[in-house]
Order: sequence, then C-alpha cells, then structure tokens
Amino acid sequence: MRLKLVYIYSFVVTLLYLFTACTDGIEESSDSNGQGEGKEIPVSIMPKLVAGDENEVSKLRVIIFSTRTSNPYGSKVLVSNRLIDINEDYVAVTYIGYNDIYVIGNEPVDLSGINRPEDLKSIRMNTVSSLNASEFVFFRQLLNVNVRSKNEIYPEGASAPVSKLEIKLQRVIAKLSVKFDLSTEIYENGNPTGEYVNLESMELLNIPKYSYLIPGKYKIEEEFLDNRVFSLENSSTKLNHFTCSSGDIYLPEYLPMDEVYRMVLRIKGTSRGITRIYTLPIGDAMNSIDSHSTEWNITRNRHYSLNIKAITGYGEESLEMKSSVSGWSEINVPIEITGASFLAVNKKTIEVKSLRFFSYVRFACNAPVEVKLPDEVTIGNQLQMKIEYDDANKKSGRVGFRRGNWNTGNDIVYVTTLTSGTASVKLDLRLYRSETISVGNNLTWAEAMGYWDKANWISAGIYNDEFYKRATLGTGCRVYYPEGVNENDATRGKGCWRLATIRENWAIYSDKAWCIEEYGANGRRAYVSYGPGNQLIDDNKDNKGYRYNCTLDVRPPELSDFIVSSSDETNVTKEKASSICTKLGNGWRLPTGKEMNYVFLNAGTNGLPNNFFSDSYWGKNEDSTFIVATMSDPDGSATTDELRNGKHTVRCVKLRYPPIG
Repeated sequence: MRLKLVYIYSFVVTLLYLFTACTDGIEESSDSNGQGEGKEIPVSIMPKLVAGDENEVSKLRVIIFSTRTSNPYGSKVLVSNRLIDINEDYVAVTYIGYNDIYVIGNEPVDLSGINRPEDLKSIRMNTVSSLNASEFVFFRQLLNVNVRSKNEIYPEGASAPVSKLEIKLQRVIAKLSVKFDLSTEIYENGNPTGEYVNLESMELLNIPKYSYLIPGKYKIEEEFLDNRVFSLENSSTKLNHFTCSSGDIYLPEYLPMDEVYRMVLRIKGTSRGITRIYTLPIGDAMNSIDSHSTEWNITRNRHYSLNIKAITGYGEESLEMKSSVSGWSEINVPIEITGASFLAVNKKTIEVKSLRFFSYVRFACNAPVEVKLPDEVTIGNQLQMKIEYDDANKKSGRVGFRRGNWNTGNDIVYVTTLTSGTASVKLDLRLYRSETISVGNNLTWAEAMGYWDKANWISAGIYNDEFYKRATLGTGCRVYYPEGVNENDATRGKGCWRLATIRENWAIYSDKAWCIEEYGANGRRAYVSYGPGNQLIDDNKDNKGYRYNCTLDVRPPELSDFIVSSSDETNVTKEKASSICTKLGNGWRLPTGKEMNYVFLNAGTNGLPNNFFSDSYWGKNEDSTFIVATMSDPDGSATTDELRNGKHTVRCVKLRYPPIG
C-alpha cells in the first residue's frame, strides 16, 4: 500500500492518497474474524509541491496511529511520526486495522514528541504569533480509517470500500473582509433623514488569546486579547458617499462556550457630535444558509465577508449589509451536507425537564421543518411540541419541547427526527423521572399553586404568568425548597417546584391531594388524586381540605411589570411624543426614567424586545417632566433643555396586566 502526498498550490489543498499495491500476504479481507490482523503495510510518502507564486507549506508532518486489529475500540498506538522533507520520499509502516492519520503543515511547535492521539488535543497556538507568522499552520485529520486489504479501505462511517483516501489540508485560521460602499446619510424606513454619519473606525472584540490545533471550545477563563482597532479612510470622491475596504483581517479559530462571548465587529462614527456605534456579530450564524450553522463559531479556513450598503438607523445593527461565509481558496470546504436540502441545529440533545416551559433547539434550513416523534409517543399527555420560525421565509427558527402531564416514570430518551426536505437530524429528547415531595395541607388550589386567589374561580392552565405575578403572598409549591438546599439555588431552590400532576400523586401513593390539572370548563374545579388504586375525584378549588405535593420543575422566567411597543418611531419632537402612544390605545404612554433604565439593562430578556436601535428615546416622569434616555444616561436624569428641543425616538409602554378594580 502506498501513501502519496501531493500539495497543489492553486487550490491550496493537500491530497492524501492511500493506494494499495501488490503486497504479499494481505490479499485476504481482514474482516471480523481477524484474518490478516497486525500485518505490516509499507507506506511510501512522496510529497511534491506544485509551483505557484509562493509556497505556503514549507514542511509537512504525518502522524499515524493504528489499532493493528479489526477491533474499532482497541487502543491506538503510534506507528509513524515523521517530519517529511517536501523534496524527498519517505517510507513508513502502518497496519491492517483502524488508523488515525494526521497531516500538519508548518507545525506551530515541535510535534516530534507526540506519542498519543490525546497529546495533539493539548496543542494550542498563541493568537498574536500565529496571525503574524510568515507561514500559516495547516491541519487535517482522518480518523478510524479501516484498512482491511488491497482495495478495501473504509473511511469512518462508510459502508462501501474505496481504493484511495483524500485529505484536504486547511488553514487553522479564518479571515474577515469588510467592504463599505454606501451613502453616509441615515435612512429610516427607506426615507432619508438629512443626517449624515462620519465613519471613523472599527474594532474587533472578544479575540481569544489562543486557538487549538484540533478544534475545541475556548474556555472563557483563558480571557481575551485587547480589542483590535482599524481606522477607516474614505476613498470615495463623491459627496456624502463612503467607500473603504479592510483587506484581509486574519482571525483565530474561535468556538465560544457561550454565544454571549461571540466575536463582534463594532463600527464607530459621529453625527451632530453624537457617537454612533453599529455592532455586528461575526461568525457562521451571520449567514446560516452559507455556513449550515446557527452557532457563532469562527471556523478555520473560512472567509467571512461583510458588504455594508446603507445606514438604516442610529445604532446597534442598523446597517443594511450582505454577509457571506465561504471556503477560503477551496469552495467546498464548508459544504458538509450534500444535496439540495440542508438542516443544521445548535444542539442535538435537549433536556426536557419542565411541564410548564418549553426547552428549545435552534435550526437553520432551506425548507420548512417537520418533527417525527417515535411511533409510541403522542403529542398531548406524553409530550408537548411547537415550531416557531424567525420570519415568513421559514429558513430558521426554533423547536420547543416540554413534558406531558402523563410522563412521570423512569428516565427516558425519545429519539426524534427533525427533517427539512431530504435532510434530517436526530435529536435526543431527555426526560427524567419526576421527583415529587409530600409538602403540606390545608391550602386552596390557588394557594397550592402559588397563585393569586382569583385563580380559584378562573381557569388558569398548567402555568399562568399573570396569576403568578399577581400573588401577594408566597404560598404552596411556589415557596417550597428541600431542607439543606439554598433557597436561591437555580435548579432546586425556591420557585423551581410546582404542584404535582395526577400521576405524580399516584406514584407516591399520596393521600387525597390537589393536582395541577383543572376539571371542567368553568375554571372552578380541579382534580384530586390519591392512591393506592389510582383514585381520582374533583372538587371546588377553594376547598382547603386536601394535601399538596410538589414536583421539581424549572423556575419561571422573570417578567417586567410592563410591555413595550414593537418598533421605533423616529425623529419625533417633544410636542408629538405623547400622542404617538395615545394612538396605540388605552393604557399606552411614554416610559418613566426608571422604566427606561430597566429596558436598557434587560432588553431581550424578561419579556422585553431586543430591537432598540436608537441612541436617544423620549420618556416622561410621573411629574409630567419630559426626559431623554441615552446610553450614557439611561434613566434620563441628566436631560438638558437642548435635548428636549431636539428630535428623538419613541417607544411606548403599558402595564403588562391591567390594574384590579
């Protein structure tokens, strides 16, 4: 068998070919009976570079580990680790069995001491030195290659043999290019505002200090480099027009543990003496169609492009742009899913812990998705499910799952299939045995639920955020937490427990106890279950004659006391600000300074939207004083007369729940 390495510069790709030659003693298939195991195979390595403008690979190392048996789970031992002269041939030896093959170009450190596959996982590269090196590092791995005999080579997961294998060597870094070609006038809703932005600079945030030879998640505790700042110089000769090209900006591979720490590009400019900041996240998810990913990874050997076309607001992501993610010098590198259909998800295991709240998996696709549950699982008492698309294009969104009220037994995994066209992804839905505790007695149903007392006469459902919010006293399962557990514990503390279901009461052979399920349509009765014998009755919810048992669930999300209108109304004077809210209907008004500060701190959470694009918003305190909230003064306490005489944006608020009485 011959291993031939050929480097082709014009496509920046190294092809690794394994050809089986006529070698005595290895003609027979080395199948499950072990025939041929451990036989040595001569490997001829012949690296050659094709001439180009420059040679990007000056040295090449090949490392091979092998089980030397037909057992795929056997431990792999080192059979070859050599730095190869690109101008000379080298003959190594591998074995029939399962082989891991690593090819490294321009190794970042001396890898001659690598003796185990695990050793490669610890190799990391300093970002500053790797991005400024005269030669970039290249890498590719091919794992669990099953070599059986002549012309019987099985790549991992393949059901049919091949006679040769191919490795496409990739850079371990990525690159970003940003192009500006736009009017400097701010447009809102397609209309010019007469205000112009002087674009001055851009900077990259959340740059990791290290990256890894073998891709791995970056640990946040490793911290980040200082922001990289790039000045922007206008090359356009047209009035109020801006053109600029960043050229290639090299980025380390970065797989964040949490998308909160994703890499972002912050573009800065000024207008009317006010700093305008436009923040754009960088990574695969900026174009899920190209990258087939919904995660904010900076993936090696990819080219991230941003073409800025227009300014459509006053801050954050108010830029009209076209983004793309492509292979760097090798167009098929990011195309991992073949065919016309594709589907990508941000995780494949979903912890379905709650009866009350959905657990979500995000997806990107090119056709609407469908969910196929196992044949024995039905929507209803066993499982609840919903699909939410981000927009009418149905190219991305999320699928939510929550447990049904009849699911109380042993820990279980539902293997569920998510499909889009001909593409599909398997999801593991993990459900857990209910943990139910006998807690107390002599409470009404509403008190046992931790609800407002009016819930005894109104249908509430499995969870009602209004009744939960309106409760003036902490009662029942709402305030329960086990002895020895801190009440603020995020998974087992106060708020994490709910009233048990019918079957959960049966499972602990409870005396007569309230159930979370209501009875009838008028909302005045609920079920009472008890055992043994799985007995079930119903009664008025204001009866205090029953026990209540609490089951571990998920703590309800915090909600603001008010809701916010859906979109910005821009360029509004003080005289017109209040009337915009009045037109929305009863209860709508300008926010107070306290409410605006809360929105600035919690946008995107606590039931608030996350589409605040202006630098300044009108508000009105309870004493009828007009104020203007800005990033530097979020509660408007420092509002000047000059600001009050200007034009700002309006977002209206009203109480989430109408006042009582």
